[in-house]
Amino acid sequence: MICSRPLKTLHPSVADALPALARLLHALGFPRCSARVLAALYLSDKPLTSKELIDITGYSKSSISAAMKMLEGRRLVRKLKQGRLGSYSPSVSLSQLFLEAQVNLLERARAKMHELRSKANASLSSRLEHLEGELAHLIFKLKGDRD
Repeated sequence: MICSRPLKTLHPSVADALPALARLLHALGFPRCSARVLAALYLSDKPLTSKELIDITGYSKSSISAAMKMLEGRRLVRKLKQGRLGSYSPSVSLSQLFLEAQVNLLERARAKMHELRSKANASLSSRLEHLEGELAHLIFKLKGDRD
């Protein structure tokens, strides 16, 4: 169940953007709950506590906990201590997250081309080798822009 009422920490226009950003993050391969949590963190003007994330997303405490564990494990969020409570904020920019997702997709495509090349006839193998080279060049350019 998704909560439709925005919390005080999210401006109404930000709350309208939350589902759209969550869908984009889900399309990158994030589970729905993690995508919505990450979207809330990117759109908030301050770090959010687990309670605030529960209120914003409508997900249960255990779902938020599992999402935070996954996001922390991938080093996409950082936990900030505020007394007894912890709050969370993104640890990478949204542009960096999208760039890394593009690189990962291209690397998987390149690996698949390489795998197919070993099974193809000479003519197809040559075309696949050319495509693999193009992907390698693009991956190099994207990674170079990160450094």
